[in-house]
Amino acid sequence: VSFVMQLNEIITNPTEGHFWQVDHIKPVYSGGGQCSLENLQTLCTVCHRERTAKQAKERSQMKRQSLATKYGCDITKFFVKM
Repeated sequence: VSFVMQLNEIITNPTEGHFWQVDHIKPVYSGGGQCSLENLQTLCTVCHRERTAKQAKERSQMKRQSLATKYGCDITKFFVKM
């Protein structure tokens, strides 16, 4: 869903929970899960969705890099069925 479409939905069909979201400044996957109020921020819903999507992509890349490093040193792992 595009940014403009999301904004139009918020404007034309305002409902509770559509405007603001609380989010971690330091992402949960980077150790920001249990935190004080200093690690929280308020974002508009559209910005929160975009930030969450970006973080999901970063997490996926980190996971792939981690697996590549884990098995990149030992070629025998390439031939072992996981």
